Amino acid sequence: MRKPGLQRIEATLEQLQTQRVATADQAGDRAFSFKLSAATPFRRSRIATEQVRPFPTQRSSAEIPNLPKFKLPSFSSHRHVANPALAMGLLKELEGTVEGWQTELQQILLKIQALYLEGPIIDGWLESHPREAQPNPSTVESSTVIRHAEVDRLMDYVQEICNVQPEAEQTVACESPRTGYRLCGLGEDGQPWSRPCPPEQIAQVSLAIARYQKLRQLLGRKQYLEARLSQLAQTLIALHGRLHDPTLK
Repeated sequence: MRKPGLQRIEATLEQLQTQRVATADQAGDRAFSFKLSAATPFRRSRIATEQVRPFPTQRSSAEIPNLPKFKLPSFSSHRHVANPALAMGLLKELEGTVEGWQTELQQILLKIQALYLEGPIIDGWLESHPREAQPNPSTVESSTVIRHAEVDRLMDYVQEICNVQPEAEQTVACESPRTGYRLCGLGEDGQPWSRPCPPEQIAQVSLAIARYQKLRQLLGRKQYLEARLSQLAQTLIALHGRLHDPTLK
């Protein structure tokens, strides 16, 4: 059997449920009316802001170790960034240099050929020396007569010399000394050689010596350019081999 208190509670709940259903039915049939009025301006309420203080932090008693400071490395772009334009510029500059060497080498070869066509080329030098005076034959004959003359004829010979006319005295005088030249040089064995050079050939011999000096300068420049071109060719061959080496790919 149920207790009397529980029975009352159940009866009360049933009555409340019945009243709620009746109220809902009446509300469905009721008409609602609303009164429209002008909107009142909205006022923003001021909100008081409160500042929150940060919580105090307790410093740790542990000390920070003194570590060494390192400088940050600075990297430049032209060393670590690939620049195809730089490689192309270097190749074009190298091409222009090689073309200049080849053009100069061709001009040198033409100048050498022109020197050989101008005339003889002599590797040597000219030396001057005083020529020995050549006495007049009449003077030589007279001196011979004086050396071998007898004592009794000596006075007669002196008298003849005193009676000689001035024109004859000029023939007795010796020729004035002149400067002579000789061509000198060094042989293949390094021994010096020399030969006389006539005065009428001095101009031609001087030109031949000048041609040799010019030829020597041209040959030196020619050897320099050929050596540079040879070194450059060897460097390019080595670079070409490295670019096509399969182990480096």
